[in-house]
Amino acid sequence: MDYLFIEKCKTELEKELQKERIFSVHADSKSFSLKFRKGFLNIYTGQPNALFFSDFGIAKEKNSRFKTLEGTFIKFVKLPVIDRVIEIETVKILPSGKTETYYLIFELTGKNANIFLLDGERKIISTLREVKSSVRPLEKNDTYTFPPQEKKEFHQLQFGEVTREGIEKNLHKFVAGISPLNAKEIAHLFEKLGSLEKAYEEFLKKHQLSNSAYLYYEEDKPKYMTTFLYQSLEGLRFKEFSKKLPYTECWKTYYLEKVEREELKSLKRKLLKDLEKRVEALKKELQSLKGREELLREAEENRKLGELLKYNLNLIKLGVKNVKIFDYYTNQEVEISLDPKLSPQKNVEKYFSKYRKLKRKVEHEETLRKKLEEELLELEFLKETIKERETLEELQDLIPEEKKKERKKKSFKIYTLPSGRKIIVGRSSKENEFLSMKLANPWDIWFHAKEIPGSHVILRLNREEKPSDEDILLSAAAAAFFSKGKQSGKVPVDYTEAKNLKKPKGTPPGFVIYENERTIVVNPDLFSPLAKESEKS
Repeated sequence: MDYLFIEKCKTELEKELQKERIFSVHADSKSFSLKFRKGFLNIYTGQPNALFFSDFGIAKEKNSRFKTLEGTFIKFVKLPVIDRVIEIETVKILPSGKTETYYLIFELTGKNANIFLLDGERKIISTLREVKSSVRPLEKNDTYTFPPQEKKEFHQLQFGEVTREGIEKNLHKFVAGISPLNAKEIAHLFEKLGSLEKAYEEFLKKHQLSNSAYLYYEEDKPKYMTTFLYQSLEGLRFKEFSKKLPYTECWKTYYLEKVEREELKSLKRKLLKDLEKRVEALKKELQSLKGREELLREAEENRKLGELLKYNLNLIKLGVKNVKIFDYYTNQEVEISLDPKLSPQKNVEKYFSKYRKLKRKVEHEETLRKKLEEELLELEFLKETIKERETLEELQDLIPEEKKKERKKKSFKIYTLPSGRKIIVGRSSKENEFLSMKLANPWDIWFHAKEIPGSHVILRLNREEKPSDEDILLSAAAAAFFSKGKQSGKVPVDYTEAKNLKKPKGTPPGFVIYENERTIVVNPDLFSPLAKESEKS
């Protein structure tokens, strides 16, 4: 991205934003989004920078530091200096009829990219991030100054004898608005025309006359954006953008394919790492639980010792640490430990008390084990889902903060079919929506009782895997079983691939519409054995 590309983008901003109202401002440490009537203008100040229109904002949270802009109207868009800087002048109409002017500055200058909000006197109200520069140490309330301009315009410079290599290596160091890639193309033209002046003029002419943007790739990764076809890049694969807003649309594609892809990989790694930590913690917790048989043996042993003491109270002396009693269960003498501080009766009660605690622990650990195993299954599903997601937007509901909140609210019911495949059942409207619209993979099969309130059911599949007729039948029976039609002998159930589900805006939680469905009529009782088996296990 260079000054000439931004020059083309500025024209598109003028066309789209002139007299438009800013409804809201969203910002985080790197991203900035302005909401307009038609959609969003997005600016990304990370590496590499980006500026584009879309129907979504890349920054999600409203930012109070830029709240002053809300309700203002775009008056002018301009390039104030020959650099990668865009200035937007906005005006706010007050109830009194008077107006207030504000300036929004986008500095798209690589790693030092930033956004400034200025008042009518061009004093800094706020910045997207702190300015870390000894050359231009700007702070709040300071008068804004543009980045230092050390280069000159082409016609202001004198050139002696030049070579293609010299132009390619050095021209961008002295000429304002020229990038290393521009210099490379001018050097290519110089070799054909034999004159630097003619090469420069031809370069500018091509730039000015072009109405298309070009995105070039190296090793299938987006690498360069240009305002016309560069001969110096011949041989590289490219995409041409020539429809509405070609330059910002090109930049949007660059951002989505490069910046978002890298952030997607990074976010996936983080999410999967966090999930793996939780999985390991759950496995350790499961391992620490004693088995049912072991706990019951321990409980029975304490009951037996309590019984032996109860029927041999006369043998227990106050203050002794143990007592030998004949065990009529084994026909052998057994030594039983005692607490010398307790009375004989209290020692008996101590063993019975431990017996009762162990019995309760059996029930508690069985419930806990089931809960932990279900959570492990849910985490495995989440891991699969995260691996399959292809955009940041698709992962928004799976970021750690939201995931923790969801975990408090929901615990999906998971059943294993005879084939070994799993079905997941939602237990509330919010669970249903999360399950169907977020957790399900596009190729999973979704089931719901036709026109009857009930749970959403997802049959989990591997990519390109085909379910058996029995899988379909039992999954449909589960949807019928967990619906208001459970008591009916026959319930029609719709099913379709999860990719065919849509969530209309403004509809209540759990409401979805779908297409390409098929309908099967099933008896809910078909699922009863699996439901009962799950309750026992």
